[in-house]
Amino acid sequence: MKKIFTLFLLCTTVFAHAQISIDTLAFQDFETTPAAPTWTFTGPVIYNSGYSALNAAPSNSPLGIGGSRAWETTTNSGGLQLNFNNTVIPAGYDSLRVRFNLAAMNLVSTGGGPDNLDYVLTSVSTDGGVNYYNRLRIRGATTDNSYWPYSATGVAKVFYQPQAEALFQPVTSGLQTTLGYSTCEIVFPGNISQIAIRIIGRSSSSTDTWLVDNLVMTGENYCFNSTSSLTISSCGTYTAPSGTLHSSSGNFTDVIPNATGCDSIISISLTVNNSSASTLNPVVCGSYTSPSGNNYTSSVNFTEIIPNATGCDSIISINLIVNNPSASSINPVVCGSYVSPAGNNYTSSAIFTDTIPNASGCDSIISVNLIVNNSSASSINPVACRSYLSPAGNSYTASGNFTDTIPNASGCDSIISVSLTVIQVDTSTSLNGATLMANASGLQYQWINCSTNSPVQGATSQMFLATSNGSYAVVVTDGSCSDTSSCVPVVSVGTDATTFSSDFSVFPNPSENIFTLSSTRSLEQAVITITDIQGRVLINLSNQDGKIVTIDMSPYESGIYILRVSEQEQTSSIRIMKK
Repeated sequence: MKKIFTLFLLCTTVFAHAQISIDTLAFQDFETTPAAPTWTFTGPVIYNSGYSALNAAPSNSPLGIGGSRAWETTTNSGGLQLNFNNTVIPAGYDSLRVRFNLAAMNLVSTGGGPDNLDYVLTSVSTDGGVNYYNRLRIRGATTDNSYWPYSATGVAKVFYQPQAEALFQPVTSGLQTTLGYSTCEIVFPGNISQIAIRIIGRSSSSTDTWLVDNLVMTGENYCFNSTSSLTISSCGTYTAPSGTLHSSSGNFTDVIPNATGCDSIISISLTVNNSSASTLNPVVCGSYTSPSGNNYTSSVNFTEIIPNATGCDSIISINLIVNNPSASSINPVVCGSYVSPAGNNYTSSAIFTDTIPNASGCDSIISVNLIVNNSSASSINPVACRSYLSPAGNSYTASGNFTDTIPNASGCDSIISVSLTVIQVDTSTSLNGATLMANASGLQYQWINCSTNSPVQGATSQMFLATSNGSYAVVVTDGSCSDTSSCVPVVSVGTDATTFSSDFSVFPNPSENIFTLSSTRSLEQAVITITDIQGRVLINLSNQDGKIVTIDMSPYESGIYILRVSEQEQTSSIRIMKK
């Protein structure tokens, strides 16, 4: 039979670019006899070489690459500027690159180094030095001094466009072995025809030193090798991409040129296959289409030959079983919605047919007579005293809106929206001598004698003055809700404290703003305070002349306040109301 092959897998990887050529177009190492091709420059130069002292930062570090001579900027707040002459670029390069090495140091002591005021700024001209624009600036640390050797791993790299300054700067102070920028680089496209560079070094003090070495411009051309892998399964023989013929399985390498003219290295895993045999035992519903495309409607055993996965003969023995569909009916009664056996959703009563697999894997055709009952909804607005028991049996002690759910007549949800008002009657009281006061204002009151559990005749005001010692409580009514306070014992009737309290009165009470305290005795030794219900002192008066004091409550909100008069061991409290 004919020889064919099948490609199962192709993986291609482009190598990191292989450099065909890197040409040095201009170079300046600041040595006494500079290396060629020398990139000449104009401007003042301070040279330094060797290694930093042990007390420097960093210590014992090269001042130039390998201890060679480098350009130094120290204590030059106006900036030391070098102009590297315009260089004409030959045509034909893929890219151009200007790079120099940078170290930041403190040569006079440990620590220190360049800070945010110190920088090395590189400007670029591509029009023969007529116009420059700032492109790359390296500063010292933003927070404090920093320093790094030529071996720091940070790279300050930018492309020559846009014509905007790019800033590189360590964030933290001290030695910067990773955030220090020892490689500074500007990349240009190959179509640039001329480049001039200007470098300015600024140092604000003698502890801040920049060192620049080995400024170089290179022209670069690249090609890209590539790798790929093929997994081949063939019948008979296989011809590799290079034309080599293979007749047996194995792993080998083939090399052909790629699109860039470099090597395309192809790893080939070859399998030479033969015909195959297999058996199928299909169990189907109704009919069966064989691998070759023939249709069968009944059980039968037969053989077919088709190409296998490797392109060789696949001889298939087929033992076919053909099954038939089944039928049934159901009558579901549900609430709201129904998911049928086939997974369809229904929200109303309907008669329909559903189809799912039966036990033999064929269609089970189900006649469905569906009844969908619905949920119901209603709303109520109950008003309760103290607590409320909802239709679902939940207890509530505070007003609010909620939803209750109980079964309706059809067995589905009856959803009840409840807008509940719970009235909690404030039954708290306060006692001043023989005077009891209900803290809740603007309601109905009935004071009772706890000993006899009977109403005190005529005692229906918010305030109650006991005429005899005993235990008293108040029934407070808020609309349709009533509640009774705790019993409060009164033991001061007929005592000196009651006599002291009777010496004082306040009028008018209630009042909109001005209250007058009147006393039967001199107030010169008394302390007068006014507090709110929470006990916070609002007014404090002492050393008042005479027996009458006028108190202005206009700065305060309407409500109940307590006026107290204290003298030695005795205190009288009077509840006042500001309208």
